Amino acid sequence: MKISRTEIPANHVRSLVWQGDTLVDWVAGGATFFLDGKSKPSRVNWAYPFDAACATPDGGYAVIYQRCGTKALVLRDGKLLRELNRSFYHAHAYEYPICIWRAEDGRTLIAHCPENYCQIDVEDADTGVRLTQGERKPADFFHSRLMVNANGTRLLSAGWIWHPLSAVIYYDISEALRNTEHLDSLDSTAPASRNVSLAEEDSACWQTAERVLLGGGSEEDSVLDPEDAAIEPRLHARGIAVYDVVTRTYVKSFVLGEVAGRMMPIGEEQAVCFCGHPRLISLESGEVLSRWDDLDTGKTASSIIWNATTPPLATDAANRRFAVYNDGKITVIQIDPSE
Repeated sequence: MKISRTEIPANHVRSLVWQGDTLVDWVAGGATFFLDGKSKPSRVNWAYPFDAACATPDGGYAVIYQRCGTKALVLRDGKLLRELNRSFYHAHAYEYPICIWRAEDGRTLIAHCPENYCQIDVEDADTGVRLTQGERKPADFFHSRLMVNANGTRLLSAGWIWHPLSAVIYYDISEALRNTEHLDSLDSTAPASRNVSLAEEDSACWQTAERVLLGGGSEEDSVLDPEDAAIEPRLHARGIAVYDVVTRTYVKSFVLGEVAGRMMPIGEEQAVCFCGHPRLISLESGEVLSRWDDLDTGKTASSIIWNATTPPLATDAANRRFAVYNDGKITVIQIDPSE
């Protein structure tokens, strides 16, 4: 395995998103940082406390937003296209639910919750036309950390229900565009999801087009039902589980001993966990293969973050690298398992 580290001098970075082999701070008006250490400043000031961003891979479209606020802006080629809002309800406690991606038909789509905390809508990024019109009766769920798989066919929501209890829901995007009631359901979950006796699903990310990595919370199981205890493999507290959303089965699971928090897959055999500090984990044994204790990636695990400090972090699973901003520099970690 070969792991390389690059440090880029930078100041006042507010967000990070990969755009090819460069890093862009869309919140700071599109300031750009290059892997050779050079940077290109921006003169744009959005005059609002935005602190996070997501974008299409080519940077043609971006969304900047306030993690625990209600306001977002859609940008096209770095210029303001339109404003977005979400429900005020508990918005100060958990992360803004939003993601942007290229659809199979070439359109750029945005998923977010403009009407209600529990209702996901899909819009055309260019026009703002809502593609999920119709009578809606969404189930009671606080959607957050929306994420689309690499081929744009499935959407996950790593949010929570009132207790609070973290959980992850999955949706088929084509079905959602045909039948909006699909987005109102909580039926597509892992077998042990939302079971108050078992581990919370604090975090999730797509490992493949059909499999996800689930990260367990810190609360220990309080199993009362023998049938619940018999579910194996399954997600455990401070563990990771690989779950197939098509077959609706767990593939494998193990206990880490530390909360995973946000994750990024490194192929199908490894993953990086970001709660506290980055750690490279074997998905075969749970062994920590490498760690970077000098890098602060924030202590948040679930989508409920309150006022927690979240250092700007950009992940690039396709190229097996991540970047984080701490103390006047951006650190880029490149992982090549095959070498």
